[in-house]
Amino acid sequence: MKVQQAQYVPGLDLLRFFAACIVMIFHLVFWSWAFPAGQVAIASHGVANFHDWTTFAPFGWAGVQIFFVISGFVIVVSAERSTPFKFFVSRFTRLVPGVWVCATITLLAWLLIDANTRPLSLLAMYVRSVAFFPQGAWIDSVYWTLGVEICFYLLVLALLFTERRRLIQPIMCGVGLASTLFWIGFTVAGMDRHSAPFELFSDVQWSRWAQLTLLQHGVFFAFGVLLWSRLVQQPSRRLTAWLVLFAIGGCLQIAGENSLKLEKTGVEFSPLLPCAMWLGAMAFFCLVVTNNAKIQQLPIWCLQLLRRLGLMTYPLYLLHNVTGGALMGAFVDWGASTPTALCMAVAMVMALSWWISKVPEPALQKSTRALFDMLQTRWQTSDRAEGVRRAG
Repeated sequence: MKVQQAQYVPGLDLLRFFAACIVMIFHLVFWSWAFPAGQVAIASHGVANFHDWTTFAPFGWAGVQIFFVISGFVIVVSAERSTPFKFFVSRFTRLVPGVWVCATITLLAWLLIDANTRPLSLLAMYVRSVAFFPQGAWIDSVYWTLGVEICFYLLVLALLFTERRRLIQPIMCGVGLASTLFWIGFTVAGMDRHSAPFELFSDVQWSRWAQLTLLQHGVFFAFGVLLWSRLVQQPSRRLTAWLVLFAIGGCLQIAGENSLKLEKTGVEFSPLLPCAMWLGAMAFFCLVVTNNAKIQQLPIWCLQLLRRLGLMTYPLYLLHNVTGGALMGAFVDWGASTPTALCMAVAMVMALSWWISKVPEPALQKSTRALFDMLQTRWQTSDRAEGVRRAG
């Protein structure tokens, strides 16, 4: 079944919210004790005790890969009907105001807990975060994904600016192919973990430049772009073949990242569960897109709830790690059991994310759009005046 036109897909808001939740559970329930050098462990003072919760929690990081696929799909839909200026404004207002609010809250959380971090260091991390500096350290380690997202946006913006919109799909096929070939090479080299090729691949694997050039995660953005082409436009065997290839590449990337978690924590992991989680999420993705017309007929309150969950996702992702960890640690210090502290921290982060998505974020987005509209009007007026002057 083929979706007749690109439009809002409520089911993707539910998938986005699910991805944010499993990342949150991963950080608060597993990373908080398994990786003592991590920010969530520092923020929670290492008091979490979830050593028996190892069935699902260790694999929630695969939510990030789900985010990247959704971005590939949503951005190409946005680019299809947008000018370069409108695309830039839409991405700026989507990313920046939320970071301004959430980074400020995270800074306050750091200042309120005894984390043995100098205020000047925190200020530097805060400035890097609100300025979207591509290199850390950031006020919260989850901000690493923003630079990756922005690099994808810049690629699409460049194609819009040069009026080469039609090249989005073939170029993303190239990006996805390069990423897939890298992970194939990593997997093959990994058969001998003491070999020089594996050491080379390992050095590249988690370097920041490999992230920003989309070598690491380009396969997921490409998968999202091709899902749009396959589900929204005309399906073809060629697109299906590309999707199968990128599904393999995505699983290889997840298996590679799984090995990193093993190295950092010393806990045994099988890559099968995170791969299954991601593939299951992709099956759900296809289901909600192909049945979007039916989903749109749900009661208004249900559609509004799905939309609110989608809007909460961004602040929830930005706040859960440090702020959620600080809250959980504080509740344990105040005498709550670890499971109770977790539930209370999750509830408070959820409530805070709902408030941000409801009050300060839309207000800042509205002001930002108004500023860009004013600048555009002035630029157009100046352009017309210059044209009249030259004609005269």
